Amino acid sequence: MNINIIRKHTITINKLVARKKIKEALELLGKLVSESGMGDLTSELEKLESTYENMLKYTLEGIKDPERQKIYNRLLVSILQINDQVKEILLSKNSGWQLYTYKSDLKTKQKLSGKTVAENLNDLSFNKELKKVIKENFTLSSDPTSEDVKEFETLVANIFDHLWLTDKYSDGDLELTTMLRKNQNFRWHDKSLFVSAITLSLLRYFDLHKFNILFDYYIDNTREVSQRALIGLVFNLFKYNQRLYLYPEIISRLKTLKDKKGIQKEIEAIIIQVIRSKETEKISRKLRDEIIPEMAKLQPKLEDKLDLKNLVPEDLMDEKNPAWKTVFEESDDLFGKVEEFTKLQMEGADVFMTAFANLKNFDFFQKTINWLLPFHPENKIIDESLISEEDSFDKTAFVDGLYHTGFLCNSDKYSFMLNVKRMPEMQKKMMIELFNAEMEGMNELAESDELIDQFKRDKVIYTQYLQDLYRFFKLQPDKTEFEDIFSGGLDLYNSTFFNILVDDTTILRNIAEYYFEKDYFEDALEIYNMLHKQGVKSFEIIEKIAYSYQRLRKWDIALEYYKQAELFEKNRLWVMKKMGLCYRKLGDNQKALEYYKEAEKINPEDLYIQALIGRCYLDLKDYETALKYYFKVEYLDPSKKNVLRPIAWCYFMTNKLKESKKYYIKLFKHEANKYDYINFGHVEWCLGKKKDAIKLYVKSIREKDNNLKLFMESFHDDEPILIQKGIDPDEIPIMLDYLQYQMKG
Repeated sequence: MNINIIRKHTITINKLVARKKIKEALELLGKLVSESGMGDLTSELEKLESTYENMLKYTLEGIKDPERQKIYNRLLVSILQINDQVKEILLSKNSGWQLYTYKSDLKTKQKLSGKTVAENLNDLSFNKELKKVIKENFTLSSDPTSEDVKEFETLVANIFDHLWLTDKYSDGDLELTTMLRKNQNFRWHDKSLFVSAITLSLLRYFDLHKFNILFDYYIDNTREVSQRALIGLVFNLFKYNQRLYLYPEIISRLKTLKDKKGIQKEIEAIIIQVIRSKETEKISRKLRDEIIPEMAKLQPKLEDKLDLKNLVPEDLMDEKNPAWKTVFEESDDLFGKVEEFTKLQMEGADVFMTAFANLKNFDFFQKTINWLLPFHPENKIIDESLISEEDSFDKTAFVDGLYHTGFLCNSDKYSFMLNVKRMPEMQKKMMIELFNAEMEGMNELAESDELIDQFKRDKVIYTQYLQDLYRFFKLQPDKTEFEDIFSGGLDLYNSTFFNILVDDTTILRNIAEYYFEKDYFEDALEIYNMLHKQGVKSFEIIEKIAYSYQRLRKWDIALEYYKQAELFEKNRLWVMKKMGLCYRKLGDNQKALEYYKEAEKINPEDLYIQALIGRCYLDLKDYETALKYYFKVEYLDPSKKNVLRPIAWCYFMTNKLKESKKYYIKLFKHEANKYDYINFGHVEWCLGKKKDAIKLYVKSIREKDNNLKLFMESFHDDEPILIQKGIDPDEIPIMLDYLQYQMKG
């Protein structure tokens, strides 16, 4: 069975259960179970179907059963559990993924230890090595290259694989994770790896025990471990949101967290950082859009012909209200005081993503565990990378600086060290000196902030760990075997855990503001509308709802909200201009004109308002009045040469051909596009100068963004105008045929 079909069907079954369409879910699940060939699952499924059928029968017969809801919920849980099982079975049979090779190796090791399932610590395949480490008198060598450190790291890697690759945790696994959490011989970076393994395991396979373990790690550990556990909880609570109501234990634990100091701000910070991670894709899309030019429109419009978008730029039409405060302008981010490049990176824009993507091909990154390994000073990667450095080199200061800096995530720090290792000595020395100087200033700023605010230190952990996860899901060699947690909609605020933990509308508003500032208008709109329905009806929210609909080009809905904003009598000029824009986009130029006129009363010297009024009159074919406004623009700003274009056209349309020609000549001293050559050619032809017209038409065709086909289409649009200006209709096809011969020559 195809991998995509397996995933699609299992997702569909989960959705059917969430929508209480149990009969459909059972039928589809039956097909998957049959495909798996697992007889025990077939028997279990038949029992569930029989139970459900009897439940329906008794319910319809009116038989009262106080336990019915509990039985029903247990039925749903059983369906979901079989669905999880059959998904793993089918993927292991059909995918050919490396993941299932790892799982097979793990099972073999466990069988060799004498027990298929670890009922306690003694049953674990690495029990012998584990017993050495958990003794009270255990000490680890300070030399990262020593044998005992190598043995310890092998044990940590085995524990990571065991926690990651085990589907359902047994009693032995629970005993193991409790011991790992409490034992001090495992360092914070070891425990961070265990949390990451449990997080990946839960993302792959639902298990109530895994949730409880993450809750325990969040409540009872160092900040570095605790914050990773919280991120693991956030992603998994969101992923399994539809089934959480079936697990009162999870809901209960969430409710106990509600009173934990700072939990709401922590959730806000994580969600904002997840949104920031989307900037990486946004930047990539923007680059693609700039590299790949927009397809030329086959049907030229007046707007293109007269280049009106450059007279009143489209981005001005989309300008946000200058009266709005930028919520994150005075950002309290760790490096908000340093240059924009670093600020963007720390905000999650991942400006280093592309650069470091090319440094993920080292053997180090062939192991899953290393993608999530926290950077810490006492490890062999550092020693191996800096082994040849001179005695004068302050290795401790360099490593300590790299360790403490927050502007690189852990994964990129390892990439940097591995790259340093292979550099020529001279280049390496220069690189390290530059890096040291940069980090020194940044870390001083970081330390001054962190000493004041514990929350800022936590945000660095969130940022780095989320970027580590982002790289793991986007760049890891076997990434196709993992469901990318950063793909699709990440509306974390639309979830059970958020509703339980966060009741501060300010936090919801801040999330909306961040979406808005980053131009994710659909997401921002969802939250603004949510707040609006809850009774938060500030004029600014209404303006931003209107503006968001405008940016989504839903002009009619935007107009409705601008009308509401108009009632507040605030930011009146800005609102009038936006309403004019919406009416114009809806084709109601008369109404647009009314609002632009209102805006003109407030600021009569605003040349953009003058240009917009001129545009409305032009669209209304009142060329004489349009001319007056375009003249005013020319007067207010003589440097704005593109206003010459609509002036020349309006003169042409009012049969003032000599004046039109004069303005085209003035325009051509500065610039000319393919439409200018056509329009000026029309003027010359109407003046009786056919040869001059032909020269201009040929120039238009030879423009880099034009060709004969596009020229002909544009020319045909203008035929009624030419005939109206006195050109013989019979001469038009002759002119066009002549031009075709000219272009062949």
